[in-house]
Amino acid sequence: MKRLNWGVIGAVILCLAIVLLAGCGVPQSEYEALQADYQALQAELQTAQSDLASLQADYDALNVDYQTASEELAQIQEVYPPRDFSSITELDEWLLANDVSERPVTQYADAWYRKALEIQEDALKNGYIVSADYDYNATTKKYMVYCVTIINGRVFYWDPETDEVLEDSAIGTVK
Repeated sequence: MKRLNWGVIGAVILCLAIVLLAGCGVPQSEYEALQADYQALQAELQTAQSDLASLQADYDALNVDYQTASEELAQIQEVYPPRDFSSITELDEWLLANDVSERPVTQYADAWYRKALEIQEDALKNGYIVSADYDYNATTKKYMVYCVTIINGRVFYWDPETDEVLEDSAIGTVK
């Protein structure tokens, strides 16, 4: 019986040796074709990985642009659409923070009017509506430059060089 076991073991080893020496039964041409396909697929994989890395970089750049645009939009939405001041106190506080009136007094109407326009622009940047205006008195040959805004439907004006706000009570409610 022991001899039979050794015989079976020997036969199994012999069969394994024959299978290993004969290969796996795949012709060499098919093996080479599969090997070529494998290498082509490896090349495609590397190209796809490179494309993915490029797309990821593009996505990251677009995401940065999106974040920047979102922040800019949020800033714009803080001041748009521009609005009237809600109270004289709000106007006074805004004028106090604005430094145009702290500059030296101008000698000519054009420089005076530029100050009014600068206040108008500063107000718009902060989301407020302010108009710049001037009057010329032909009799006295003098100019008057002022800024105008509406608070609760009433007209208020001030000299851009003094920031002393006055209400135009002659007009009444305009809004």
